[in-house]
Amino acid sequence: MVRLSIPKHFNNLLFVAGLWLFSAMLLAQEQQAAPAQDDAAQETQEATSAKPVLKVDIQGLDGDLLENAQAYLGLLQKKDDPLLTELWIKHLHKKSVEEIRAALQPFGYYNAQVDAFLEKNPEGVWVATYNVAPGPQVKIDKMELKLLGEGKQEPKLQQALAAFPIKPGDALDHQVYEKAKDALLELADSLGYPDVEVKMAKVLVNPENNRADITLHLDTGHKYFIDEIRLYQDFLQPDFVRRYLVDVKPGDTYSQDNLLEIQRNLIEAGYFSLVDIKPRFKQAQAYKVPVDVSLEPAKRQMYSFGIGYDTDIGPNLSMRWVHRRINKLGHKADARIKLSMKNNLIQGNYWIPIRDPRTTKLGFTAKLENEILDDSERETLDLEAGYYLIWREWITKLYTELKYEQFTVGDAPTTESTFLSVGGRAERSVFDEGVYPRRAWALYADLRASPGLISSTAYVRSHIKGRAYLPVLEEGRLILAGELGLADVRDFDKYPNSLRFFAGGDSSVRGYDWKSLGPEDDEGNVIGGKQALSATVEYNHKVAQQWLAAGFVDAGNAFNDTLDHIFIGAGFGARWLSPVGTVRLDFAWPMNKKDEDTRFSDIKVHFGFEVLL
Repeated sequence: MVRLSIPKHFNNLLFVAGLWLFSAMLLAQEQQAAPAQDDAAQETQEATSAKPVLKVDIQGLDGDLLENAQAYLGLLQKKDDPLLTELWIKHLHKKSVEEIRAALQPFGYYNAQVDAFLEKNPEGVWVATYNVAPGPQVKIDKMELKLLGEGKQEPKLQQALAAFPIKPGDALDHQVYEKAKDALLELADSLGYPDVEVKMAKVLVNPENNRADITLHLDTGHKYFIDEIRLYQDFLQPDFVRRYLVDVKPGDTYSQDNLLEIQRNLIEAGYFSLVDIKPRFKQAQAYKVPVDVSLEPAKRQMYSFGIGYDTDIGPNLSMRWVHRRINKLGHKADARIKLSMKNNLIQGNYWIPIRDPRTTKLGFTAKLENEILDDSERETLDLEAGYYLIWREWITKLYTELKYEQFTVGDAPTTESTFLSVGGRAERSVFDEGVYPRRAWALYADLRASPGLISSTAYVRSHIKGRAYLPVLEEGRLILAGELGLADVRDFDKYPNSLRFFAGGDSSVRGYDWKSLGPEDDEGNVIGGKQALSATVEYNHKVAQQWLAAGFVDAGNAFNDTLDHIFIGAGFGARWLSPVGTVRLDFAWPMNKKDEDTRFSDIKVHFGFEVLL
C-alpha cells in the first residue's frame, strides 16, 4: 500500500479553485438572465408607449354648459392618465351619457338628449363624440318664499325677498337660486340676526312636464345688538383709543360688518400690530352682546434707507425715521433726509391727533433745504404749524409758515428774505382699482399769502395742478394734465426762489432740464417768474401684461406778465406696471428752443415712478 503525501498548502489551492469555479457558474447564469430581463424591460416600455391616444369632442353646447359638461365628464378628466387602457376607455364611455345629463341639470336642463359614439380611426386614435341636445329648460311653476322669526318684518329683508332674482315663469337655474339664498342669509346676518338659518329649502323638479316648485323658509331668530365694547390694552389712554370707535357704538346692531369696521379703524390707526375682536354671546343679556377687543402694540420705531435715482436731481440717498407712539396720547413723529448733488433736504414732523383722530390732527414741521442749480442757489428754513382734516373726501390743510431764505440768482448778490405766511391746501384723487387705472382724476390746489407786516414783502400766491385719465379703445388711456401758477408780488427782488415758478423737468415740460424755463435776467440766467402755465397730452397703450407704450406732448413756460414763448417737448416712453407702482421711462426732445434748432443730442431721459400729481 502506497500512501501519498499531500502538502498542506495544496488544500488551500483546492479551496480557491472551487470558489473560482462557483463564481464563474453564477456569472454565466446572470449573463443568460440578462437578455430575458432586457426583454421584459422592453416589453414594459412598449406597453407604456402603447397607451391609447384619445380625443373627446362635445358638440351642441357652448359657454357655461360646455364648461360644466367637460368638468363632469370622467373620460375627459382621465384623457392624459398614463394608466389609461382601451378597456378603461370603454368603461368610462358607458358612464359619459349620464355624466353629461347631470352636468346640465344645474342650469335647468333635465331632459337632455345625448348621442354617444366611440370608435378607433385608421390612425389608431380613439375618438369619443357626444352630440348633445339640451332640450327645453325647466320653468318655475310655484314659489314659496317666507321669513320667520323676529326679523320677518325687517324692511330690508322684505325688499330683498321681493327682489328675489327668480320668479314663477322663469327658467330654473340652481346657481342663481343658491346665490340668492346665500345673499339673503348674509343680509340677515348684517342686520343683526347672527342665528339666521334655513328652516326649509326644497327644489322639486318634475322632468316629465319641465316644471319645478321652490320652497324657501328662513328663520331669522332674534335680533342682537352690541353692548359694551371692552378694550384690553395698557399702552394708550383708553379715552384716546375709543375716539377710533365713533362709527360703531354700544346699542348699534350686532353684525360682522360692524365688527370689521371696528377692526379696520383700529388697524389703520397705526398703533397696533394685532386687533383681536371676540363677541361674548354667553354673556349676552336681552340679546345685547358684549364685545372684547384685545390690542397688541406695533413696533414703536421704524427706520428705512434708500438709494435711488431721480431724473431732476440725479442719484440720491434717503433715510427715514418714524416714531409711531411717543406717549399715551398717541403723538407721533417722523424725520427724513434726502441727499443729492442738486438738492439736499432734512425735515422733521410732530403730529398730535385731535377730535376724530382718523380725520383731524395738528402737525408741526421744521425743514431745512439746500438747492443748487446752474443759474441759482438757495438755502431755506421753513417752520410750519398746520391743522389737517379730511373735508368731504378732500385732504385739507390750513397752515401758518415762517420762511427764512438766502438765495442767489445769476450774478446778483445774495438776498435774505423772511416771510410769515398763512395758507390753505386741498387735494383729492379718485381712480379705478388695479395697477392700470384707465379712469381717474386728481386735483391739487394751494393758496398762501403774506400781508408784508413782518415779511420782506407782501405777496399772494396760488398754485393748481390737475390730471385726468380717460379710457380709449380696449387697452389704451388718454392722460390730460395741466398746471397753473399765479402770484402777485410787491417787490419781486425779495421774493424767495422757493416760491417762484419754473418750468421744465420730469413733471413739467419734458425735453428741457429741471427748472430751466422761465424769465431770465440780462445775463440769460433763469430767475423764475410770478406765473406758470403748462399742459400735457399723453397716450398709453397696453402692449403686454405689465407693459405700456407711451407717446406724449408737453407745452408750457413760466413768466411774469406776458407769456411770450411756449416751449414744446415731445417724445415716447415705456411704463412697467410693477406691484409697487408704475415705473416710467421717457425719451423727450425740446421741439422749439429759443434761437436754436433741435438736435438729436438734445434728448432728455426721464426715469421714475408715475403719480397722479
